[in-house]
Amino acid sequence: MKHHLLVLLATTAVLGFTACGPSATANEVANSKVSEQETESQTEVNKPLETKDKITVYLSGPEAMINQLEAGFEKDRGDVSDFIIMSCGQVRNKTWTEKEAGQIQADVIMGADPLIYNKLDEEDLLEPVVIKDPTSIMAEFKLADHNYYYVNERYVALIYNSDLIGDVLPTSYGDLSKADFKNTLVIADANQSATAFAITASLYQRLGLDGKFFADLKDNGVMLSKSNGLVPSTIMEGQYTIGIGPHDSVVRLKNKGKKEGYEVPLEVIWPSEGAIAIQRPIAMVKNVNRSDEHDRLTRDLINFLLSKEGQKITTKFGFASVRSDIDNPHFKPVDAVYKVQWENINENETHIKEHYQELFHN
Repeated sequence: MKHHLLVLLATTAVLGFTACGPSATANEVANSKVSEQETESQTEVNKPLETKDKITVYLSGPEAMINQLEAGFEKDRGDVSDFIIMSCGQVRNKTWTEKEAGQIQADVIMGADPLIYNKLDEEDLLEPVVIKDPTSIMAEFKLADHNYYYVNERYVALIYNSDLIGDVLPTSYGDLSKADFKNTLVIADANQSATAFAITASLYQRLGLDGKFFADLKDNGVMLSKSNGLVPSTIMEGQYTIGIGPHDSVVRLKNKGKKEGYEVPLEVIWPSEGAIAIQRPIAMVKNVNRSDEHDRLTRDLINFLLSKEGQKITTKFGFASVRSDIDNPHFKPVDAVYKVQWENINENETHIKEHYQELFHN
């Protein structure tokens, strides 16, 4: 059964930044007044599930995709799982909050990026799972030194409105600081979106920890949106000409337009620096109180999501498969993919956050 997490938890954000809302300190959060309606909603979200015969899954992604994944898993099993749909930031926040309280309530977490999974793995909170079909998983997605798995991948690229761009097309991230794109560029604010932080940190890693790239964008009039989802949609609507964001959102918007009979003037440019790969992990949470039946179902779910059937579903929604026997029709880069060094981002997190904060929010 599917559930939605519709409100942000009023907690200190994981990794020191607020994933899906304005930045706030711990004291500000603790002292803030929450409306009666919000309080009731949060109580509903955090209360224990009444049914104990199902496994619980926290995951992010398009609702239609998650519906299909749940239906595929339960096709021959019945109603054995609760898929709780969240944003990437909510997956991080809720997981970390429950960890701090003593036990993560989910059996499986899926989505976001590897940053939170690295922290959980360091604290020995993830359970190893034997993959039933390991030869079909490409070598680059096999993690010998981690107890989590990559379930799919998305790519950071340049997204533009083909009706508005004009004759000059950028070929690299660096081109965005040129006068041709002054006051026409949008990116998601790393202070308001978990995925935006991952993308921002990846760009710092790829283009220089000195942050000159972002300083140049600011000088060229870049605008910050509240979420990555708003980047392609506002470009499509003509509010901006070009932006930086995950390619899969463009795939979904184009598919929607095709289905409903209208043209979507969005195109993707793979930058010469390489399309930045953002992996989406999946993990089984350790829980000594999990029953044998729950344990089996949890392991079965992870294997289903890595199976050919499960991977075909996620590929339809623009994500790249981790399997060698599934083609990726949406990604055809001109240059190599840039693989983020997530452990390095963890090490440089404070520097990146401080520089970004000083540049855009002080």
